[in-house]
Amino acid sequence: MNGRPWVWVLMGCALLSACTTMTPNECKVADWGAVGLRDGLAGEPRSMLDARAKDCAEAGVQVGTVQYLQGRDQGLLSYCQLPNAARFGLDGKSYRGVCPVQIDAEFRRRHALGKAVYDAREELRSQERRRDAQEKKVDKAGSDDERRRAREVLRDIDRDIRRAEIRLRDADWALDALR
Repeated sequence: MNGRPWVWVLMGCALLSACTTMTPNECKVADWGAVGLRDGLAGEPRSMLDARAKDCAEAGVQVGTVQYLQGRDQGLLSYCQLPNAARFGLDGKSYRGVCPVQIDAEFRRRHALGKAVYDAREELRSQERRRDAQEKKVDKAGSDDERRRAREVLRDIDRDIRRAEIRLRDADWALDALR
């Protein structure tokens, strides 16, 4: 596996629909207001209730819909604060369009600015890892020709790193302009 086993887990869950939002035991002892509050604080869409209801129905447990929705609404009051939007983006978290229409566009804009910085940082890290791996190939090259080819690739990677640094600088600048 490519060093990211979590990717395979997520793909398996998506393909097999085997991942549950709650276990049967969790369903039986759930404080639905607290579950809703937690989902609201995490910015989960209302469809999370449907997924939880499905999982709990399989366990023979009925969801406390009213309590869940009240808790979720409370959580969303905290989640949907504009200063949080960029921070969630900087953390690489997705925004699922859960905030009130009055602030949704601005929340999306701020989130996108933070997410652009996150993505640029990830790209730069990825290019730096590529560079490290390529430097090892240069060191291990057995012939002058192999070393020359490996150095050419290294130069291309260095160009990619400079581009990634520029993207990060630009994304940081755009985010700083928000503050």
